[in-house]
Amino acid sequence: MRQASSILLFIVAGIICFSGYCMALIDWVQDARTGVYESNYTEAVLETSALVIYTYLAMRFLNRKIPFL
Repeated sequence: MRQASSILLFIVAGIICFSGYCMALIDWVQDARTGVYESNYTEAVLETSALVIYTYLAMRFLNRKIPFL
């Protein structure tokens, strides 16, 4: 029972983190379309860097856990 609850916890945490990443990506696209990044370069650099770093780390993690991807 304990193993099943920990697996469920990991699945729920993964879904929450993935939805947070999707919301950040949607926000990034909307900000790029509306021109927010043209007036605020700091926000552009920070948000873009965070998304690139998170995507890179996620791909590294997946390549280690699922090598055929």
